Amino acid sequence: MKTFFAIAAGLLAAANTALGVSNTTLTVSNTTDHGLTGNKKPTKEYIITFMRNETIPKQLDDYLDDMELNKDDSLVYVSTNDHVQVYILNMCEDHAEKFQKLVEVSTVEEKTRIQSFSMTKNGAPWGLQRISDDLGASGSPQDQDFTYSFNDSKLGAGVDIYIIDTGVRTSHAVFTARAKQGFTATGSFVDGDGHGTHVAGTAGGAKFGVAQGANIIEVKVLGNDGSGSSSDTIAGMDWVINNHDKRKKQPGFVGSIMSMSWGLQGAANAVDEVIVAASDAGIHVSVAAGNDGADACGSTPAHLGGTKSNVVTVGAVDIHNQVASFSNIGKCVDIYAPGEQILSAWNTGDTVINFLSGTSMACPHTTGVMAYLMAEDVAGLGQNPAALKAKLLATARHGKITGNTGGSANLLLSNGVNSDIAKRLVKNYVVPDHNGSPAARAMAATNSDFAMDQRFQLHSRDVQLRF
Repeated sequence: MKTFFAIAAGLLAAANTALGVSNTTLTVSNTTDHGLTGNKKPTKEYIITFMRNETIPKQLDDYLDDMELNKDDSLVYVSTNDHVQVYILNMCEDHAEKFQKLVEVSTVEEKTRIQSFSMTKNGAPWGLQRISDDLGASGSPQDQDFTYSFNDSKLGAGVDIYIIDTGVRTSHAVFTARAKQGFTATGSFVDGDGHGTHVAGTAGGAKFGVAQGANIIEVKVLGNDGSGSSSDTIAGMDWVINNHDKRKKQPGFVGSIMSMSWGLQGAANAVDEVIVAASDAGIHVSVAAGNDGADACGSTPAHLGGTKSNVVTVGAVDIHNQVASFSNIGKCVDIYAPGEQILSAWNTGDTVINFLSGTSMACPHTTGVMAYLMAEDVAGLGQNPAALKAKLLATARHGKITGNTGGSANLLLSNGVNSDIAKRLVKNYVVPDHNGSPAARAMAATNSDFAMDQRFQLHSRDVQLRF
């Protein structure tokens, strides 16, 4: 995914002053000018995060009074979770500098632009055989005669997978009434891009997905063009943290995973802080490494992988276990997963499917295996991100990858079983709830893989690359 940072207006303003040209408000794609403050300087959205577990911030109104900011004009968002305090305010650079000088403040940064990562059971996709068979997969990656093998028939049941993306077509047949709307930053839950639906299908969709018993929860922070802002993403993650805290008190709950197939071209400290806070709250995090063929340590959130945190950063391989030419690499990449010509659900209909390539497609394979492992060992892994990451890396197949890893470990995603000793997914889907969508009810009546396959419509065999 390509992400473009906000360009500060200060240099232009200084240059204009030197030339005797009057300063004007500079408008760029990822900032919003909401007018002028009392000192007639242009305002932008700034994200403010506070030190965690060290100091107790004052009340918001006290900060606004100290800064002489009007709440109605300045306040955009206040986080509501108990793990990290975030304010998003419209203000000028002078106010931003004052906030940065406060000892209790961790980060003050402009809102940035985020985009989704992409380049644009018998009958299972090749990726499912790859993660469940030591011999891997061979042949055309667009064939659908591969076998998904497993030992635990729960397939992630009880795990909440939050797809933080462009949205999810929750009515799609592959979700078998397990997907629901959770949060939207855009005012709509419609996935007008398709990326989020595809990612969700790989993580937990019937036939095409890894954790076919898990709950899929839509968290829409990116728009129909596949892009969004860091502030909207923070708001989405804030909602996830709160929902996780509520869910963990409910019977049958196993744990939560945030699956995030997007990123920036550089670092966004505020986004990083909220991700780490979510992990500290017991939420597992899987992120895509990025599609620039570069060092994953150079961008948010991929650079949180490696030994830096409990976040799992995922690179992509092709059907031959070779590092994909587009995949970011390096010491921040924890593991590699199938990411080329991946078939999954699509957003244009309840039975439409589509091929995509990218580390965006590798990430949800890993998300699904994480859910699978959590359901196998609820007490040990359900809400322990450090333990799950260690288990995931220990379960991976070692030394199977060819190509340049840039110094990352040579670890290939595995669910820990091989096809010759494991149960096999016969119908490639979990029997759906008969009260689900019409498409799900139609699938429930299916008696064979062939008949079920006939109900799916392929969008295109032309494979797009997506972050």
